[in-house]
Amino acid sequence: MVKLALSYWLSAVAPKAWILSLFLVFCTGLLAFLNMQLNNWQVDFYNHLQQHNLSGFFQDLVQFVIITSILVTTSGWQTHSKMLLQICWRQWLTNTYISLWLHNQTYFRIKFTATPIDNPDQRIEEDIQLFVTHSLDLAVGLLRHLVTLVIFSAVLWKLSGDLTILLFGTPYIIPGYLVWSALLYSAFGTWITVKIGRPLMILNNIQQSNEADFRYKLVRVKEYAECIALYRGACWEKNSLFKNFSRIIATYLAMIKTTRNITWISSAYTQLSTVFAFLIASPRYFNDELQLGQLFEIAGAYWYVHSALSYIIESFGKFAQWRAVTDRLRLFYAQLKSLEQMNKKTLSICNHNTLLTKELSIFSPAGHILINKLSLEVTAGDSLLITGPSGCGKSTLLQTLAGIWPYFDGRISLPSHSGVLFLPQKPYLPVDSLRNVVLYPQKADLIPDTKIKEALTICKLNGLLSQLDMEADWSKTLSLGELQRLALVRAFIHQPKWLFLDEITACIDADTEAQIYQVLREKLPHSSLISIGHRDSLKVHHRRILELNGTGDWRCFEQPQASAAL
Repeated sequence: MVKLALSYWLSAVAPKAWILSLFLVFCTGLLAFLNMQLNNWQVDFYNHLQQHNLSGFFQDLVQFVIITSILVTTSGWQTHSKMLLQICWRQWLTNTYISLWLHNQTYFRIKFTATPIDNPDQRIEEDIQLFVTHSLDLAVGLLRHLVTLVIFSAVLWKLSGDLTILLFGTPYIIPGYLVWSALLYSAFGTWITVKIGRPLMILNNIQQSNEADFRYKLVRVKEYAECIALYRGACWEKNSLFKNFSRIIATYLAMIKTTRNITWISSAYTQLSTVFAFLIASPRYFNDELQLGQLFEIAGAYWYVHSALSYIIESFGKFAQWRAVTDRLRLFYAQLKSLEQMNKKTLSICNHNTLLTKELSIFSPAGHILINKLSLEVTAGDSLLITGPSGCGKSTLLQTLAGIWPYFDGRISLPSHSGVLFLPQKPYLPVDSLRNVVLYPQKADLIPDTKIKEALTICKLNGLLSQLDMEADWSKTLSLGELQRLALVRAFIHQPKWLFLDEITACIDADTEAQIYQVLREKLPHSSLISIGHRDSLKVHHRRILELNGTGDWRCFEQPQASAAL
């Protein structure tokens, strides 16, 4: 994950990334320097107050205005550059993950892995956003505190002087004792915080998954609202939703306990630190070795040092969440890359003007054989009907021929993908204008409206002729039969050389089905037609029949009457 994240600075957009990063580093260093100047400013300011020096007091105020003006301006530009770098980095990472997810049907194949990754949508949208935001916040914070630690440790070391202690009658001199005190105090607080807060990292990871699962269930209720309403399933869905939400509550209660313990430690640590510097510097002050201004300078320098050393304590909650989303993205990326390798090893599909399978065996994900050693040849312009009982592997055979089903053995030779169109039983319609929907996935400017309207008329969708520019979620506004006919419009528009239909007329009446197949033969006379269906009425539209029986056996034969008709 670190390699992927840092590769942004080695990508094509690296110059912009480096410019923003270096400017951010410059602003962070400048802010640390200005804070040191303000800390030094306290010496003269408090001394002038103690001495009742009015002119010196006003000079210090002018100096304060100048320093703070530069500090405020720099702080604004630091925020600007950090947010700009954040959105640019997120854009690059999102593009990388989406490209991997959509490459070579990985978004489909991912469900077949031994440990499927849950909620890839949430990982791409929310986890990347959290990863980038927290990474930059933590990195900038770490840089700021490292620079602060170096600068103010040097200041504090100079102000500390030497501390002499007697141990068993022997004097020991400790140089820079204020620095060592801050180091020991912060190290102890950090050790306690990490020890108690370690479970928070695991709980954050679990909670991310719980939230995503709950959101997915809510979306499912929205998508299948009609079915749930017809089944009167509201009570069941309510119980299911509350069951998922109860996991969120249980995990959050565990997080409350851990966070409470961390808050106790952090609060006690912070409160004690406000007087700790005065406490350890008080011997020198009461011995008249320090003036009041120097005491405040020591307190300020000590606060910066201990704050830098306490960075883990202050940022532990954010670090725990960052670790959780990093683990989720790392696992997601690893699985996407492994699927990419699996695709290369599994698929051996060649481009020919015929469809050829030789001893093709197709299996379920569990290893059960669906089709055993299928040898089949379909030439250009031929027609084939695949039929058989439900669950016998008809749709899986089409998925294998489409190159998206990974569980098969044998040889497959396919025609060029550029002339192939698969129409599944459940059509996919993007939320877009009707023109773009029927042309999917091609561009709208390639096909004239006259051709689109002709195809709509053939498929008996005359009521949609005037709605080509209307944008809607068509899968929610049309019936299943209309959706299937709308999908068939694509066949008439694209006119593929090879057309695969997976029960695409299952929800269309027999007369309309017969008319559509007849027009398909008229409009696409040289196209190969491969259909899946149960109706006997489909046989007359195909020259050959492939029967699957569900046990792996199959039978392929020709229909003389269909050959004569075609």
